[in-house]
Amino acid sequence: MGVISLQNFIFTKFPESLAYTEFKTSSDKKKKLILVDGWSCIKAVYGSHMDFICGGQWQEFRASIRRFVDTFQQVGCDLVVFFTGTVDSARRSEWAERQGEAKDAVNTVMHGIRQRGQPPDRKNFIPNETHPQVLRQVLLSCHVKVISTPGATDRAMVQYALENNAYGILANDSDYVLLNAPRYFSLHHLRFSGNNITTMEVNREKVSELADLPQSLLPLLSYLVKSQFSEFHKVLANNQEKTETKNDLEVLIQNVLAFIRELPASFKEEGLTDENLDELVHKVSQSVSCVLPLDVNLRHSQLSNIFVIGTPRGQR
Repeated sequence: MGVISLQNFIFTKFPESLAYTEFKTSSDKKKKLILVDGWSCIKAVYGSHMDFICGGQWQEFRASIRRFVDTFQQVGCDLVVFFTGTVDSARRSEWAERQGEAKDAVNTVMHGIRQRGQPPDRKNFIPNETHPQVLRQVLLSCHVKVISTPGATDRAMVQYALENNAYGILANDSDYVLLNAPRYFSLHHLRFSGNNITTMEVNREKVSELADLPQSLLPLLSYLVKSQFSEFHKVLANNQEKTETKNDLEVLIQNVLAFIRELPASFKEEGLTDENLDELVHKVSQSVSCVLPLDVNLRHSQLSNIFVIGTPRGQR
């Protein structure tokens, strides 16, 4: 399951964690630093009036990007946009899953065109390989700082935000909530009206409260719902009572939440520390390894890495 599905779960099950936000020029005229996930941003700047099937409307695309940057600058926001460089080994299964989802979306679009002579809803919009390159070029021409990360952008953006006192992160990925971004603004809810910019901020503390999960354990939720743990998910499903709901993704997340809640009380009281991290990783790795023929040391390494930023240990 991808991070988008987890984000949708947060939006639908924990609506109280969303707060309406309007970007405004501060009274002291101080600039706000906003970090933007470049790949997620493409859909936001590819205007609804543009044909996303045939494409080719590069002039309109460039103009839309410039308006995006100009509007933020007019309300006192400086943008830094991040793009993923390469897909690291730990993310290959997730990347493969997303490619499969993109292929399914293409099939849905083509089926709609064949059946009705017109494309389906824009929710099936898929950027092509040229869109990120054009976005980079136009951003640079607008004097916006662009950063390419050697691996996934999420941890790099959170680390950059913490080190540079950023106002927040604008993206479409629940990992930024679970990895403890300073503030997370939803690109999905981003709206422009003249020079007014509004969106929804996801409150990490509220998500923690509604999920009945300590903030220090939220990164573990983000990691264990990923598709590479599909066999682990089956074990959890077999251990839980059957429910009437037909939403498999919702059941999966609820099962993982229940698993994490059953961790020893010391983790909930102390959070993740240098002293108990190894114990937690061993417990999770042992559970996974009993159903997956994978190397425990690799699991230990991958699980350890997700806590580098998401816990007090990573913020030292």
